[in-house]
Amino acid sequence: MDNLFNYISYMRLLKKIKLIWMFYCSFIFSSMLITFCCLALFWRNGFRSFAGIFWLKIITLALTFYFINSYKSKEFYYYQNLGISKNILWLTTLLFDFTLFLFLIFMIYSMK
Repeated sequence: MDNLFNYISYMRLLKKIKLIWMFYCSFIFSSMLITFCCLALFWRNGFRSFAGIFWLKIITLALTFYFINSYKSKEFYYYQNLGISKNILWLTTLLFDFTLFLFLIFMIYSMK
């Protein structure tokens, strides 16, 4: 019985991860484009450009948040009906995107 409960919990978690990924895919192209531009600037200018690149990424994440919230406001009902709140969607996707950005910056810094 305990294995069944663990399996059901695992499947619910997997379903939520897939839904969050589906939401993130709606703006992944623009987010990765900004990230790679920031990485190119960091590669060229080194650590002295980190503050500007950091704030550029933060500002573009805020703009992405604003535009997705305004243009896809009705899609949030879909995710809410499937058990994922708007706050969870934004928190996980923005946190993942920013963590990936910092990880890639660290990798570039360690390569140089």
